[in-house]
This record gives sequence, C-alpha cells and structure tokens, in this order.
Amino acid sequence: MTQEILQCLPLLADILGRAYGVAVEIGGTEAFTTGRVIRLPSLPAASDPTFLGLVRGYIDHEAAHIRHTDFEAMTKAAVTPLEKHIWNIFEDWRVEARLAEIFPGSGQNFHWLIRHLFQQPPAETRSSAYVILDWLLLTVRSWSVPELAPQCQEVAGRIDRLWPGLHLRLEPILAAMQDHCPGSMACLDYARHVVRTLSSISTDPVSRRRSAPPSATRKREEDHGDAMGQRDMPAAEVCASPAAITDLQSLVSATATELPEDLGQFLKRSIASEPTQLGRTAVAAISTKPVSPLSQQDLLEIERVTAGMRARLQGLLQATRLIQRRPSRRGKIDPRRLHAVTIGSQRVFLTSEPKPAINTAVHILLDSSSSMRTRIRLASQCCHVVAQALSQIGISVGVTAFPGERHASVAPLLRHGDRVHSDFLIDAGGGTPLSEAGWWVLQQLARLPEARKIVLIVTDGCPDNVTTTSEAIRAAEAIGIEVYGLGIDAPQIAQILPSSSKNIYSLQQLPSALFAMLQHALLHGRRAA
Repeated sequence: MTQEILQCLPLLADILGRAYGVAVEIGGTEAFTTGRVIRLPSLPAASDPTFLGLVRGYIDHEAAHIRHTDFEAMTKAAVTPLEKHIWNIFEDWRVEARLAEIFPGSGQNFHWLIRHLFQQPPAETRSSAYVILDWLLLTVRSWSVPELAPQCQEVAGRIDRLWPGLHLRLEPILAAMQDHCPGSMACLDYARHVVRTLSSISTDPVSRRRSAPPSATRKREEDHGDAMGQRDMPAAEVCASPAAITDLQSLVSATATELPEDLGQFLKRSIASEPTQLGRTAVAAISTKPVSPLSQQDLLEIERVTAGMRARLQGLLQATRLIQRRPSRRGKIDPRRLHAVTIGSQRVFLTSEPKPAINTAVHILLDSSSSMRTRIRLASQCCHVVAQALSQIGISVGVTAFPGERHASVAPLLRHGDRVHSDFLIDAGGGTPLSEAGWWVLQQLARLPEARKIVLIVTDGCPDNVTTTSEAIRAAEAIGIEVYGLGIDAPQIAQILPSSSKNIYSLQQLPSALFAMLQHALLHGRRAA
C-alpha cells in the first residue's frame, strides 16, 4: 500500500474493511453499522489529518464491535439506560483491546483517537452526577493511554467533593474488569455492579452495604478470586449532601436521551455529511441489471475486428518485471556457481535484467445510463472487442456496467480472472453515476497484483457530478492507475479526460481510436492532473 492510498479515504476504508473481514459501504449522510456492514457517509477523496483519523477510528471501532461483541446476547438482556451506557464504556475498551492484539495498527489509531478526544477538559454536563461517567470513561481509557491519568485524578477529586468515598467503592470493580473481562456479558455484569453500587448509595447516603452480585456474577468472582467483591476489604463509607444524592438518583433513573453520547455516537456525528455538502462522493454498491447475449451477427463482426488487435495490443500494453537469471560479478550469490571460485572465476552472482512481460490489469467501465439507450449495442460491442483481445494475450480484464438497478450501483459483467463470455448486451436506464462507479473500480484494482493498472471508460461523457468524477480520476492517477475514456458518439468525453480520450461513431473506428489514444499515452506519459 502506498502512502497515497492510505491518504485516500474511499480506498483506505476498503482496505481496512478487508483487513478486518467486514464490509464497508460509503454513501448517504449518516454513519452506522448493521452488525455485519459498516456504513460511512459520503466522503471527500482526501482530507485533513484530523478527519482522516476520525474516519479510521470509526472503522476500527465498529469493526471491533462486529468481530468481538455478542450482539445477540445483548439484545436478549434486559438493561436499563444507565446499565447500557456504562456497558458501552466498558465494552468499547474491551473490543478495541482485542482488535489491537490482532491488528497492532488499529491500536495506534485508537491511541490517537483517545488522545484527540480525551486530552481536554470534559464538557459541562447537565447534572453533577455525570462526572461519575466522565471518571469511568477516563479511567478505562487511561489503561491504554497513561497520559490521561492526571485528568482521572482531577475528576476523581470532583467526585470526592460531592460523594466522599464513592470512587473508592467503584475502583475494585474496574480493577477486576481490567484483570478479567472475557466477553460482552462479563462487561454487562461489571456495569450492573457499578449501577447497583450507585443505586445503593442514592437510597442510603451513609452506606456501608455492598449490593450482592447475581449468582452468575458471583460464580465468576469466585473463579478469579472474588476480585469484584473484595470481601476482605472494608467497604468505604459514602457521605453526601441531599442535593448530591438527588443528582445521583437522577443519574440512576436517567433515560437514554438524557445520558451523554458514547464514543460511537460522537464519531458518527463527527464524520456525518450534510445533505447539501459538496465535494463528497459515495462508492457504488453492487447490484444487477438485465443483460442478454450479443447476437451471432454481433459476434462475427467482433471477431473480424478483434483479429487484428491482438498483436498491436501486446506491443503496447507491457509492463516490466525483473528476472534474476544472468551470471554476474555482483548481485545475489548463486549457490550453484560457487564451485567457480576454485578456478578463479568471480561470476558467482545472479543479476537482475529487465524483460518485457504482460503484467497489466484493465477494467472497462460501461455507461448504461438512459442517455446511452441508442448507443448501448455499439458500446457493448466495443467492450466485448477490447475484453476479448486483451484476454487472449494474457491481460487480466474486468468489465462493469453502471448504473445497476439502483442509482449509485454497478453491475459487473466480467470479473477479473473469469473467462470472457458473450453476455454483454445490457439494458440502458438510469443516471450516470460515474464518480461512484469510478471509486468502486479503484477499490477493485487496488487489490490486484498486476504492476500496471488501467481503467477504460466507455461513456457518452456526461457524468452526474463532474467535480467528484474529476476527483476520482485525480486520485487514480495519484496511485498510479491510468484512466482513459472512449466516447461513443459523444465528444463531451474530452471534458473529463481532455488528453487521454477519443470519440468514435462506429465499431469500425474502434481500433484506430483505441491505439491512437494508448500510443499517445505511452509515448508522452499520463494525462496531466
């Protein structure tokens, strides 16, 4: 992965999702997860480091939950709003630590996020009792980022002034959780223990009693030394004023809307986009669209055109690879030639020499919008011609139509690695989401091993959003993917690809236009951004 890819948000989101084994979709105005898919709002192609860190943090955070949170068990559990809120604090810490054990890079992202969010004074809350939640949050986060310890002490001091001894009653619960917290339901047990402690104090201001843990929790406590119970330690006395006790009672009975937002909610709000916000783009999702085989007459005509293309394409579309094979006085030692030292020869090394090799992937984007209705047969023929010719000389080819049945979607016709078939005649209809389709193709090409990667857009040249389409093309060029355009009876293609596009009016014009375009690019370099 190049630094340019890591700075490109739509590509970074796809890379992280694949690494974590979760699906990431991009589009709309809100961020959320379904328990299987992470949904991001439309994103800018690139952004400032802070926004980039927030997006990374959100993907890591939700991926940790998808991989390690027992959603089914939590759905069945009857929890109060406060229990769920405190569980969320504990569970966020647990699942993020689990993910960081597997993917150390995510741990670095979490540490940046914690420092960014918590190394500043907590926001003013609606009730003094909410400082207890601040302390719980800062305490568990300080286990990963020790720099938060002074803030924990400051907030603990505020608790001591309102409820002397309270945080001493809660510390053993947190210490037990840090020592042993195997799953989501264990987090819930610890959260319920905290709430029971708060409830007992709110009903008995001078309380030395301990709320008895449920049988399941008690059994777990016995299994790991009764760390939560701390039976051998005397209970700390908690004394508080009537006003402080009233605030504590309000906290225990608070509704979900009265409680502060959790980390996930904050991140969702931070990366959400306004419906009218410009400069953001979505990534197309996969859908279907009616498609039928090209006719026999189409195939015969295509065969005539294809026959003369193979040799010329093979000369143009080559990448260079290094093959270590030539004996030399320098390079890598060849064990099979060490015997030559006995006769004074110094040619016991292997050196690398360049050799032409086809190491190229080409992906064709076929515009199947309503404006292509009168041209779709010609466009489909062109796609088949190019796919057939490239595949016959060993080039990896993919063909995708856009849009699919939904607007911001694509309909794959030929995937990389599949054998070329004749089902290329797709129905025309819908808009021209070239930007969304372009980002989807860039995600696909970024995964492929080929050294050279090319996108060929076959369109009428009128994307729905010229600005975001141009951003996608610039991003492609920044990561070394070449983009060319073939207009079908559409000179407008030059608006988005002024020096790497051609316009044709018939199938017979395809070979000369295609080769003129590719040859110019190879001899004069890629189109200027």
